[in-house]
Amino acid sequence: MDVISHEQTVFVQTSNIYYKKWEVENPQNTIVLLHDSLGCTVLWREWPEELAKELNCNVIAYDRRGYGKSDNYTVKRPIDYLEQEVSILNDLLIHWQVEQPILFGFSDGASVATIFAGMYPQKLKILIIEGVHVLIEPETLKGIVEAENILQTTQIAKALEKYHGDKVYDLYYAWTKTWLSAEHQGWNIEHYIPNILVPTLIIQGEFDEFGTMNQVNAFDKSSGIVQKYIVAGAKHTAHKEQKEQVFSTITNFVNKYISSNEKMD
Repeated sequence: MDVISHEQTVFVQTSNIYYKKWEVENPQNTIVLLHDSLGCTVLWREWPEELAKELNCNVIAYDRRGYGKSDNYTVKRPIDYLEQEVSILNDLLIHWQVEQPILFGFSDGASVATIFAGMYPQKLKILIIEGVHVLIEPETLKGIVEAENILQTTQIAKALEKYHGDKVYDLYYAWTKTWLSAEHQGWNIEHYIPNILVPTLIIQGEFDEFGTMNQVNAFDKSSGIVQKYIVAGAKHTAHKEQKEQVFSTITNFVNKYISSNEKMD
């Protein structure tokens, strides 16, 4: 199957947002990929093209504000900054003329996808989330402290410059300082979950260093079908650590529900 890719930048709300599309002939649907707190479009590696081929779907990935090839975002992040990202995602979907996409979010991207599914329950087809944060746990804060320590004691900033240019320290500290701040400790998005209507696949590494099964089990309150996949031996980046198993689980889930409007009784 041929996959044609192209990239573009569009001005949305206050920022130029970079995105890339992988397109197939006669697609079943569109998958939108939402990256993590240090990620961007490029760091999805081969996933977009392989998902496009396997599922006969168009795939779109984009860089959120402050990441990759999108504009920098140096404003102190408010407690609802992920809701702001949902608003931008909604505007992007309108720009792309994409209705009822499949959302696949990783880490912070999974939180954005969760909020979107709760705010706009009729606007997506399937929800796939990996390493999601819906509440702050001691493990979450411990993982973020360790991530900040890695920034300060290793060459990770230099490595990330390849993907984020001179935005690395801005995005890194925007992430860590926001989540470790006193005002952020009451952050919680569990109230969006009961509004979710679509089939939802939740992926989490067995040894995820940023959260426990409390993050996963919060979705027991969803109004849609929920499937949980705990990836044995994996940490936070399960789709990289156990790629074949995670890829197969995702594609099987999508194939099961892509033509269905089935909901939980």
